Parts: sequence; C-alpha cells; structure tokens
Amino acid sequence: MKFFELFIGIRYLKSKKSQGFISFNTLLSIFIVFIGVYILIVVLSVMNGFQGQIKDKILDVNSHISVSTLSTGMMDDAFKEYREVSDKIRKLNHVTSVNAYIQGQGLFRFKRNLGPVVIRGIGSKDNIPQDIVRFITENKAGFCYEKGIYIGKEMGARYGIEKGNVIELVVPQGRITAITGIMPGIERYKVLGFFKTGYYEFDTKLILMSLPDAQRLYSLGDVAYEIGVKIDDIYKMNRISLDIQKTIGYEYITRTAEENNYNLFYALQLEKLIMTVILFLVIVSAGFTIMGTIVMVVMEKRRAIGILKSMGAKPGSIMSIFVLEGFFIGVIGTFLGVMLGLATSLNFEAIITWIENTINFVMAYIYQLFELGEFYRISIVPSNVYYIDTIPTEVNPEFVAFIAAAAIFLSIFAAIFPAWQASRQRPVETIRYE
Repeated sequence: MKFFELFIGIRYLKSKKSQGFISFNTLLSIFIVFIGVYILIVVLSVMNGFQGQIKDKILDVNSHISVSTLSTGMMDDAFKEYREVSDKIRKLNHVTSVNAYIQGQGLFRFKRNLGPVVIRGIGSKDNIPQDIVRFITENKAGFCYEKGIYIGKEMGARYGIEKGNVIELVVPQGRITAITGIMPGIERYKVLGFFKTGYYEFDTKLILMSLPDAQRLYSLGDVAYEIGVKIDDIYKMNRISLDIQKTIGYEYITRTAEENNYNLFYALQLEKLIMTVILFLVIVSAGFTIMGTIVMVVMEKRRAIGILKSMGAKPGSIMSIFVLEGFFIGVIGTFLGVMLGLATSLNFEAIITWIENTINFVMAYIYQLFELGEFYRISIVPSNVYYIDTIPTEVNPEFVAFIAAAAIFLSIFAAIFPAWQASRQRPVETIRYE
C-alpha cells in the first residue's frame, strides 16, 4: 500500500478504548506545544510593541543622527559654524529636518521645590522645529517668538507649576577658568506652555527654550552644542550617518540614536532575548512529553509492529510511522498556537479592556453586596506606572514563522529516539510475547 506509513501514523494518534491514557498523553503533548507557541507569540508581540513605543518616543524628541565637533563635549568647544554644516546636511537625500541645539544639565527652583533638569535650546524665529512644536499642548505659537520656557505636563503637575509662573534655572555658565572654574548662571523664565511627549523621563525633566535664549543662558555666544538630524527611514540610520560624515568631513563626529542610547537599547534587546529563551523552554518541555507519548505508543503497538515487519515493512518505514506521529502532534499544536496567538496579539487591547471591565464589575458588585466601602477601579496596566495610553503589540511575521518551524522541528526531533527503538524490534519476539 502506497504511503501506508502516513495512514498508520494518523491512526496511531488515537489509542484503543481500553488504553485511553495514551490518547490523553497525545492530547497533552498537543496542548503543551500549543501553549508554548501561543505564549511565545503573544508575549513577544507585546514586548515588541512596548520596545517599539519606547524607541518611537525617544526618537520623536531626540534626533535620529547627531553631529558634533571633535571635542571633549564641553560647552566652550561647541559648534561655531553650525549654520554652514546644517546647510550641507539639508541638501542630502532622506533628510527631513536639521536643527542645531544646545543641551545641558541644570537645576530648577520653583517656590520651595528644587531639582535637576535637562535644558534644551532649539530653534529660532527663522527655523521653527516642527517635530518639537507638535508635542506642545499650549501656546504653540509662542515657541521661539516669546522669551520663556516650556515644561512637561507631568513636571507641571508634580510641582504645581502653572502657565505664566516664573521659575529660576541654575546652570554652569561661560568658559572654564583656572581660578574660578565654571561660574553658575541664574536666570528667571516665564512658563509659556506645556508639552507632552509620552515618555516619562522627558515629561518630568526636560525644559525647552529657543536656541538664542539658551545661548544667553549659558553665555556661549552664537554657537551650538550639536546638530540634530531626522530622516525619513530610521532603518537607514547607519547608511545615512556615513553619507553625512562624508559630506561634512571627518573633523566632525556623527552618531546614530542607537549609539547615543546604547545602554537602553541593549537592555531592551537583552530583556527580549532572556524572555524568549525562558518561554522557549515550554516548547522544549513539550518535546519530552512527545517522547514519552510515543514510547508508550510503541509499547502498545508492539504486536502491530511485529506483524508489519513480518509482512515486509522495512525498519525505515516503521521509524517513519512514529516520526510522523511526532510531526502531526507538532503541526496540530503549532497551528492552534499560531492562529490563537495571532488573534490574541491583534486584539490584545480589546481583550485586556474586557478583562478589566469584568473584574471591576464583579469587584464593584462584591463591595456593594457586602458593604465593604467605596470601590476604586482596578487597571491592569496603570498609565501612571507604564505611562502609555494603550497596550501596544507588534507582530513580527519572520519571528512567528521561526517559532512555528522550531516547534515542529523539536516535535520531530523528540520522536526520533522512540521511533528508532521501534524500528529495531524483532518481529518474531514481539509476536511471541504478545
């Protein structure tokens, strides 16, 4: 019979009614493969979404590529020819915006509140940085036209700062001298408005002002600290960075956002890798379950194996039967895991919202029934902790395909040893003792 191995392999997925435990083991193996694939797809899709959102928020405010001088990074060694260099960069392909800026550490003081801040001076009346202005929620028209500062909404809420209030900024001012070092500069600024980037570190510690105001604050004159470049495709950062380097010359340094935020991006990648390895162990555990299942099937089918070998079945055919059984277990479990994993990932926000509403409905009913007091709504992903409005998910088709292929491969691999043992059985002995 042609393809009899396939036919028998499918038959062996079921067991006799008298030995239903083996069929239960088959279902358990399928379930473990399914749950491993399902969890991997859902968890990694959510992690990809979180990482992507963090990167987007950082790159929205920061530049994709930064250009600086070959200096130690001190303010007194900043760009003097930043206008000429900026004009050269603007002429390159894929460049969407070029903005010189000054950025430095400082302290702010408002009433009795004192804390560290990052001060960024960017833009002027002749060059309004629209990629920064779009984050301003109040008084966008005043940016670069009025003397003052813009702070994050979170910072304003934390310290009770309102629009129109005046705060003091303390910064290191002027050049370093051997006698006095760096003298502190203190200036008072009116809060012109607020911005919200969606990234907690920026919205609680970043202060924005125009480049001319920052130059006066730091007593630097007509210079910039760096030039920030944004491009139309962040996946081409390295190539465009090299193009910029060739255009402006090697007396300047170009760095991509990944290089400037190496520790953060590396930590995100490492976290993802560790989580992948841990979750992948679930699929590996399914391999051992499949191995045990097929060993039990081999024990159950000893008589049938003997009959097949006595009828002329070759050891390779016997081995193929049980390898196919592992293959079918892997395919069924992987298919269910991929389908439900994708469905969950693509509708994760709606599922979480439904779970939240269900939990809050039940808890509110219990509080009311037993008169436990006022019930406060529970949030599974509180925005004040994760600082996001939605739960982001990002499905990577290549990684889903890899997970599916790996799960099927492990299922086949787990079946090889018991299948090999079955192929070595002698027909006379198996029939005699059965």
